[in-house]
Amino acid sequence: MMLNLAKTMVLGCRAVCRLAVLCWFGWAMGNRLPAAPKPAARDHTAVFDMDGGQILQDEQHLGIVNGKLAAGINYRNVAGVAGLWSPPFVSSNFLLEGRVEGELVPTRKWAWRPCQVEREGSVRQVAVASTTTLIHGQRAAVCGFTFKNRGPAAVPLEFFTLGWLDAVQDWGFARPVSSTETTLQAEGRRLTLRQGKMAVVVAIDSPEWAWEVSGNLGHATTWLPASQTRTVHLSIAIGQAEEAAASVDRLLADPAAAVAAARQEYAGQVAEVFQRLPSLESNNAQLVRWYERSLVHFLMNRWDLPDFVLHPYYSTGSVNGGCVANYLWNFGEVWEILPLFDPAAARAHIKQFLKCDLLKHFYFSPITGAAGGLWYMINQEKIIGLTYYYVLLTGDLAFLEDTVDGRSIREHMVIQAMYGDDPDKPMALIDYGPSGSHLELRRKFTYNHLKPDLNARRYAGYLRAAALCDLAGKPAPFLRERAELLKPLLKQRLWDAQAKWFRFEDGQGKSELRYTVQMFKPVGSGVLDPECEAGLISHLNPEEFLSAWGLHSLSKRDPAFDQLDIDNGGGGICTSFPPQIIKRLYQAGQPKLAADILGRLLWWADTMPYWGDSIAANGKDYRRDTPLQCTLDGVAAAQCVIFGVFGVSARPDGSVSIKPHTLPFAPRIALKRLVIRGHACDVQVDGTTFEVRAGGRTIRKPIGETVVVSNILE
Repeated sequence: MMLNLAKTMVLGCRAVCRLAVLCWFGWAMGNRLPAAPKPAARDHTAVFDMDGGQILQDEQHLGIVNGKLAAGINYRNVAGVAGLWSPPFVSSNFLLEGRVEGELVPTRKWAWRPCQVEREGSVRQVAVASTTTLIHGQRAAVCGFTFKNRGPAAVPLEFFTLGWLDAVQDWGFARPVSSTETTLQAEGRRLTLRQGKMAVVVAIDSPEWAWEVSGNLGHATTWLPASQTRTVHLSIAIGQAEEAAASVDRLLADPAAAVAAARQEYAGQVAEVFQRLPSLESNNAQLVRWYERSLVHFLMNRWDLPDFVLHPYYSTGSVNGGCVANYLWNFGEVWEILPLFDPAAARAHIKQFLKCDLLKHFYFSPITGAAGGLWYMINQEKIIGLTYYYVLLTGDLAFLEDTVDGRSIREHMVIQAMYGDDPDKPMALIDYGPSGSHLELRRKFTYNHLKPDLNARRYAGYLRAAALCDLAGKPAPFLRERAELLKPLLKQRLWDAQAKWFRFEDGQGKSELRYTVQMFKPVGSGVLDPECEAGLISHLNPEEFLSAWGLHSLSKRDPAFDQLDIDNGGGGICTSFPPQIIKRLYQAGQPKLAADILGRLLWWADTMPYWGDSIAANGKDYRRDTPLQCTLDGVAAAQCVIFGVFGVSARPDGSVSIKPHTLPFAPRIALKRLVIRGHACDVQVDGTTFEVRAGGRTIRKPIGETVVVSNILE
């Protein structure tokens, strides 16, 4: 049944008999009368807040971000701020520390949200509450403290601060580190840490405090009388010295108002997320939390700095300055959900990546836009996928004829799809060379040269590029021909029927089995015949790839398995991989297995405010030896719910199909206000049936069937 989103059903209700006829007609057609008025929309303001007692992250991995500034938080004491990163400015060893009677105040209770941390603690009879807030639109923060002395005697209060400062252009995988000492200057309530024309400026709003300088340490003191309560605000700004000084002065004129305005702006940003993306409802609250926690990565990794090449700019990472550069292997993981959330940014980032020459490089600098790194083996899959889903989900066909470096986007897609292939020669598998960068195994074991998963994934690249050429009105049938030639060759050359797995071949032609989770990514794409697909899927069991808390990146039976190597070595898995594989299992007709894996991941939502690049599978833990502690591709979890669990699929003909699935642990699920190409629909699953509502109409179907939403390309 075709459901036209641009069409509405008008039901007249002037007479009882007319109403009865319409009710019968609606029932007979499988449609129903419009539901009763919906309750008020949910307030999502606190959806990303998290009680600090739940948080797994170490202090060194805990931070807050506001799109212009990232600050580290030493949450174990009430007054700890550790590091400031605001490209190009970095003060990685910046420290603000508060003490009572010479002692740090241990945190008893604390709460996190993306741009703010609240803490409470005490030292003997002095209670301290603090709120650290990054101020919207500024490279600045306000730290508010309330000290309450319940004792019979006055006590000394102190703040200490120090930090080096630099401007750096390289915001790659590692955290930028400041290496140049600052000169400290105290002027009453203001302290300036200066380095050339740059500075970190710290100021206090209370006349009871004054800064002093001793060597490279700033020190401010006062006394809190017995049975008294005092509130004080410190503002911190980083950047050009004059700009930073002006910023702290503005903030201290009314710090409470600045904090309130920052909270209001943040609430607006959260509301925007759920205006652009659908809300999930379910009788399983943990599933909802998992979906919603996934979306925090869009807020945390969205920057708007004048120094950046794109506005907004979506970084690979953000927390404590790690991985702010844009890596295609990460950015490409959000290929379906980003066009829904920010289509203009998806378009701009695709073009910026194409400027990098993806046959040679795999990332670009946020400041200069310059390409960096060597060629990476999944470049072609990611850029084609990004472009394919952008066009299908937005209908922006004109984009295909935009040009980058003298070639149209369409032409770029053909070039990317044909990487390593010559249409004038017989089809061959690609030898990816001796590099171990695909898995980066840490021990003696290898996975290189003729890699089955990468060769199999070429199939989807051919078909997607062909579809884009068709949409542009310039068909390239040879792309589909090459795809079909690849299928039998892959099986003939590398399939091991006894192992039910594909072998890889090294540079000397020796074949070996490497049970990597990457091999599940071609599942459901059409490149595998039933024997191969069933064989691969048979390995998704607790003895090999599954543990109580997730999916392993290497089989536990593989000799290369390394518990310490979380991302690709088996100890856990890259954060975006399980959601990807879950969707592919749905595509392959394996809903029970897909739901089983999904259920193992839900603990993520209740233990981490944001997710790093890799998460453990056989325990509740995360990869700690990486600076990528807040990864953009964390939104792949929400992407999996929309396009996997609910089976939403944009088609080249301009329609959208919806084929949802039931979850044993969440029999009632609903996706509210899914917006594609400016039109909205709701999808609700209840037991063995589902319904799609749009344009005043409702269609109900059994689970396993499909509703096609008509939305013809313009």
